[in-house]
Amino acid sequence: MSGHDHEAGHEQHVCPTCQQVVARARIDVIDVARAVEADKLTEADVFKRTYLGHGTQSSVFVFQGHPGPFRTHIHTTHDEIGYVLEGTGEVTVGGVTRPVKKGDVWVIPANTPHGGQFEDAPQVLFISHPSTIPTTRTESGSTEDPGGVRKALR
Repeated sequence: MSGHDHEAGHEQHVCPTCQQVVARARIDVIDVARAVEADKLTEADVFKRTYLGHGTQSSVFVFQGHPGPFRTHIHTTHDEIGYVLEGTGEVTVGGVTRPVKKGDVWVIPANTPHGGQFEDAPQVLFISHPSTIPTTRTESGSTEDPGGVRKALR
């Protein structure tokens, strides 16, 4: 089952990270290995994203690829966190290259060039979230920082 196969009747929205119209994820536990097995990468695929779920401000998917390089690219709208499920290789984030293996994690801030090279077929779990910090508008039109998020980041 891919993350886009949701039961009928779930509210639809535009995912802020993948920009696809999808059903909001139901509260559930997903068997990641089973989801990837049901949506396997084929030789004809350049790569594959198996979406596991979408929240109101985030998405989670498994990237499946072939051995070799993955081109450098930039996401302008969201941060990503990658966690290696299978594979070994190296990732370059913001000009810094590090080796990665099963169990390793890395953070990719929005607007940061990143890419990689894998020695064997990678499976990487990615969690994406918009890079903006939510604010709320008061009746006067000014913005508030719920929970002091902006202050905490200074």
